Amino acid sequence: MKILTLNQASLITKLAVTKLAQYLKKNGLHHIVLGISGGLDSAVMAAIGLRAIKLLKTQGYECGYTFDFIGIESNPNDLKKARILAQELGFELNEYDYTDWYRQSPIRQNEHHNSPRLRVANGNLKCRIRLLHLYDRAQLLGGIVLDTDDLSELLMGFWTKHGDVGDVKVIQYLTKEEVRDLGEILDIPAVILESAPGDGLGVTDTNQAKDQLKMDYLKTDYVMSRLIGSGLDYNGETSQLSSHFLVGVINQIASEIHEPTENVFHVARQSLKTAFKRKYGDDVAILLEDRKEMGLPELGYLSFNEIYLEAITRSN
Repeated sequence: MKILTLNQASLITKLAVTKLAQYLKKNGLHHIVLGISGGLDSAVMAAIGLRAIKLLKTQGYECGYTFDFIGIESNPNDLKKARILAQELGFELNEYDYTDWYRQSPIRQNEHHNSPRLRVANGNLKCRIRLLHLYDRAQLLGGIVLDTDDLSELLMGFWTKHGDVGDVKVIQYLTKEEVRDLGEILDIPAVILESAPGDGLGVTDTNQAKDQLKMDYLKTDYVMSRLIGSGLDYNGETSQLSSHFLVGVINQIASEIHEPTENVFHVARQSLKTAFKRKYGDDVAILLEDRKEMGLPELGYLSFNEIYLEAITRSN
C-alpha cells in the first residue's frame, strides 16, 4: 500500500459496504447498476457493491446487480481487464459496443469536425452515451446507478457533467491512490491496480490522465493540498495565481516534488478553470463525505502533506 495502512483500508471498506447497504435498504432499492470500464474506480465500486449485496442478503433483503462494459471506440485492453475483474470477483459482465451508434450520431456529423475542442467534445459525448445506457437499465430494473468519481478527479475537474456520474457517491472523497490501496484488500486484479489512470475517451493519444496533467495523481494531490493549506480557494478565480505568496509556494512545491514550476502552475490552473463544475454540486447522495470518519487527514493539513510527500519520494 502506498498511502493507507491496512487498518485504514479495512475501516473504509467496512464503512463503504455498510453505508451502501443501509442506503439501499432504507430507500427500498433492490438493484444497483454500474459501468465497468476496466479501470480502477469502477473495479473498486464493483467489489463494494457486491459486498453490500452480500451483507443485505444476510439481513433477508434481496438486491440484484447489473454490471455492464459499454465500449465506444474503446481500447481492447479495457475489455480484457473488465473480463479479468469479472472472473476474479465472480460476477456476470454484460458487454455492449455502441461505436457505430456514436459514429453515426447527427450531433457529431454537424459541428464536431471543425472545433478545436473536438477531442474533449467527443469524449464528453461518449460519457453521456454510456450514462444513457446505465440510467435506462436502472429505470427498467428499478435500481440506481453507482457513481465512480474520486477526489483526485474532483480536484482536477476530470469528470463529465451529466456524463460519468451516478445516483450515489461512495469514493468521492478518497484520492486515486487511496482508492488503489482499497483495491489491494478488495482483491482487484494486479493488471488493473498497476494500470495508469485514464478515461479511455480518446482525449489524448494514450488516454492517460498524466498526459493532460503533466504529472501523476499522487503529485497533483500533493500540489493541491499544499496550495489549499496555503490559502488557495480551489473553487475561486484563476487570478489567485498571480499572488506573490502563492507564486513562492508553487516554486517551493516544484522543488519538493522535482517538477518544473510550470507543471505545478498547470495543475493549479486546471483545478481553477474547472471550478464551475464543483461550485453547485451534483445533487446526489454522498455516503462517505467525512475524511475524519474514515481516519484520514484533510487536504491542506500537514499530516496529509507528509504522507503524500513521503510516497512521492519513495516512487521517484
